[in-house]
Amino acid sequence: MTSLVLLVYIRLQWIGDRSTQPRYSFGITSTPISEITDVFAMFCLALTWWEKRSRDHSRNGYIIARAAIGFFFVGMVHSIFCILRDKNQSGGNVGNRSATRVKNTKLALFRGMMLLVMVTGPSCSSTAVLVLLQCASICKIMESFGSKVVDAPVMAALWRLAIRSAFFGTNHHCSFNRLQYSAAFIATDSFHFVIAGSSLFFNTFGWEMIGSTLVLVLSRTTGRSTVWSWFRFYQWTEMLASCISVSVMKRHLMVWAIFAPRFMFAAVFTGFCLFLCFVEEIFDVINPFLKTKNNHSRLHTI
Repeated sequence: MTSLVLLVYIRLQWIGDRSTQPRYSFGITSTPISEITDVFAMFCLALTWWEKRSRDHSRNGYIIARAAIGFFFVGMVHSIFCILRDKNQSGGNVGNRSATRVKNTKLALFRGMMLLVMVTGPSCSSTAVLVLLQCASICKIMESFGSKVVDAPVMAALWRLAIRSAFFGTNHHCSFNRLQYSAAFIATDSFHFVIAGSSLFFNTFGWEMIGSTLVLVLSRTTGRSTVWSWFRFYQWTEMLASCISVSVMKRHLMVWAIFAPRFMFAAVFTGFCLFLCFVEEIFDVINPFLKTKNNHSRLHTI
């Protein structure tokens, strides 16, 4: 519960309008309604954990868990709406609009992280606090300039280590028997294939999805695209090493216990990285057309 209180404080002070220490802030602007929605979602999450710890087995906390999921989804829809709204605006400074889109994207990733905390369990909240501190520190290092600039390979390695430390810090392992099947039943005691599969997938690979998206966004906005290139290179190297190991050890006694699961996890990590590369290419293709459309709209306005 203490870690959840810290997450509420971080949401209001670091990822809100009332930041008193902009040096260490993510700089994300938000509205009071947005903050209230997130606070209510985390309050419902705390009640859910409290109910599930009760000795009364009839108090399972499922209804409150569904309410928390609803609040988090409302927050995600709000973030997506803000991103699309800023993207379609034709007036104002282009740099300011781009910065606002990045801030709203970071807020959406924070809300995604809270969903990940929910499907993982109470033990994940302390890891989430540490991950936020790591991301804040690496963001400041990445945004440095002049003589303080850190080389792109080092920055990519820092991001890779931070993401994997979050994966293993939440008691995940590259093994089938360490999958956290309880994630499929956070809001219901009955099995639904799509809901249960989605929850388990997000529980297992959520840190990779959120972390890789954050690296891509920061790489594009800070003008350090080489960090994303090196980040992808490390992922390709991991995939190549997994392919070699599972090929060499294909007749090993522990191939299905160690090498095959490791190969499967590396394939999923690489698949999501490829998906982000595809999204980046699509954005690069349509971005010139969007800029032309905004210029025409600005000329018609004049």
